[in-house]
This record gives sequence, C-alpha cells and structure tokens, in this order.
Amino acid sequence: MRSLYLVAGATMAGVSSVFALLAEIHNTYDIAERNLGWIAGAAFVGALVTQLSLSRYADRGHGGLLMRLGVIASATGLLWFGFADELWQFIAARAVLGTGVGVIVPAARRFIIVSAGADQGRQLGAFYGAYIAGFVIGPPLAGALTVAFDVRAPFLMLGIVTGLTFFSVRRLEIPAADVGVHSAKGVLRRLIHSREMVAALLVVISFRYSVGVFEPLWAPHMDNLGASTMIVTLSLSAFALPMLVIARWAGGLSDRHSPRLTSLLSALATVPLMASYGWITAVPVLFVAMLPHGIMEAIQSPGSQAAVANAAPVDDAASAQGLGEAMGSAASMIGALTAAPLYAWLGPGPAFLIGALTMAGLLCASWLLDPPPLEKRR
Repeated sequence: MRSLYLVAGATMAGVSSVFALLAEIHNTYDIAERNLGWIAGAAFVGALVTQLSLSRYADRGHGGLLMRLGVIASATGLLWFGFADELWQFIAARAVLGTGVGVIVPAARRFIIVSAGADQGRQLGAFYGAYIAGFVIGPPLAGALTVAFDVRAPFLMLGIVTGLTFFSVRRLEIPAADVGVHSAKGVLRRLIHSREMVAALLVVISFRYSVGVFEPLWAPHMDNLGASTMIVTLSLSAFALPMLVIARWAGGLSDRHSPRLTSLLSALATVPLMASYGWITAVPVLFVAMLPHGIMEAIQSPGSQAAVANAAPVDDAASAQGLGEAMGSAASMIGALTAAPLYAWLGPGPAFLIGALTMAGLLCASWLLDPPPLEKRR
C-alpha cells in the first residue's frame, strides 16, 4: 500500500506543478490564454483513452504492469515539459502525463478495493490523501524552483523523482478477478446499463468537470488580480491542505454513512463556491473561499469512488473505476476546452458561473436518477 501512496504523491506533485505554472508558461513562452485550455485538455484526452482501453486489464491480472507503465509515462511527460518551448510540445507532453495518470489510478484503486474489506472508504481516503499530499507539495516547490532557476527546473526535477518511484512498484502484483473472457469483453456495456452506476458516475463527472474548468482559469485569474507566481502556487496548496488533513476521516464518512449521500451533499456544497470565484477580486478572500471547497472535495472524492465501487461487482472493480475516471476525463476535457475561451470572451465571473450551473445540473440529474438513502444500506 505504501508503494501506491508514493507513486500517487510523486505523480500528483508533477501534475499540480503544471496546473500552478500555466500562467508562468503563458508569460514565458507567449502562449495565448485561450490556448491554455488545450494544454489542460490534452491530459484528459490521454487519460480518457487509456482508462477506456486499459483499465479492464487491471482486473485480469495485469495491474502491476499497468502501474509500472503509468509511472514511466508520467515521468516522460514531466521531463518533456521541462524541454518544451512551443504550444504543440506542451500539449503532447501533457497528453503523455495524462496517459500515465489514467493508467495508474484504476489499477491502484482495484488493489485497495479487493484488499480493504469494510475499511474501503478509509483506505480510498488514505490513497486520496497521498494524492493530495503531492498536490500540496508540488505547487510551492515548483514556485520556489521557478523563482530560483526558471520554469523548466520543476518539471525536470519532478520528472526524475516520479521516475524513481518505479522501483517501489517494480514487483507489485494486483490480484486478478475470476471471470471469463466473454465477461471481460462486455464489462463496460454491462456497467453502464446499471441506473445506480450512471447516477454515481454523474457525481464523478460533475467533480471532474469542475477540475477541467478550474485548471486553465485559476492561475490566469490570480495572475490578472496581481498575484505573483509564488502566491499562485501557495493558493493551490491552501486549497489542497484541508483535503490532506481530513482525507482519511473524510473517507471514513462513506463507511459510516451512504457513499451516495456523502458524495452528493458535499458535491452540491461546492457549487456556490465555484460560482463565486470569478466575482471575487481580492486575493485574500479567494484564499478563504477555497478552504471549505477543499474540505467538501475531500469528502466527495472517496465517497464518489466508493459509490462507483458499490454499484459494480467486485470482479469488475478496476473496470468500474476506469469507467468513472474515463467519464471524468471526458468531462474535464470539455470543461478545460470551453472554460478558457469563455474566460477570454466573457471574463472570470460568467466563466466560473457557467461552470457552477453545469455542475448543479449534473448533480440534480444524479439525485433524481438514484435518490440517496438517509441511512447506510446494509
């Protein structure tokens, strides 16, 4: 389990550095703000392809191999970022990085789901906490290295660190499911025919859509308000820090209560916060608004993962998580590719508001499709 935490933390430190330094990349390489969405969206395209095509193989006994390939792809994408100097290179490097994450996450979650038993929510929360630890560490580290050297330094260093985590999973094996070839081929079709699965996926889609909107808008929005590169990176750490502190406890909420209820209510609580960001013009106020958002996302993420797991047979655990990640990646891609032009055209207020309204629509549809129980189902 510790090897999974190590891989998640290192990989996410690299991902969050890209997130935090988009404004710096925009300024250094003279890339238009409207094109930043293509860099963000490329990651989700890479993740979408691998999640739909490869996640099922983690259920068939190849999870360890997928983890190792994911680490190699993630390290390659980060190193490429360090050498890139044109838009197409950043897009390609981000796609490779997204591909790596898309391979790692479903395989890791299968290992947790088949081994955690009744402690599933807490263990998913711990994995999420490791993921968020990387998010907390990555931005300020990237900001400090950028100030001390240049924008290439963080990607080169974190690419090397991510590559070194390969040795922690070089012998990792993830148990295979006991299913036949025919069942394996029809797993995605079988999963999406479940109303409970579709409802759980809509929560994931709403959350990941918000991530897609957030990624290309946050750093430019802070930059336009006069925040320095270091302040931008610290703001992302401030957002993630509450998630890190309460991750295991937040995951335990879905063990004690219904994952459907905890994930839906916490996701709905983030909608007004998302709507407010574009209208806030004071950087300190943005810092304050991010704290409850981070807490709600800490509850929502393991809850939604557990809800997806509960809606699927255990033999299809990685396939279900891969499907959730794939749908989330598609939503993130749409969010990233639409938010950046909307920001350039309408400004920050309407861009964030449109994102919040879209989230609300998806969550209401999920609630109506499968109303959450008030008590945990036995």
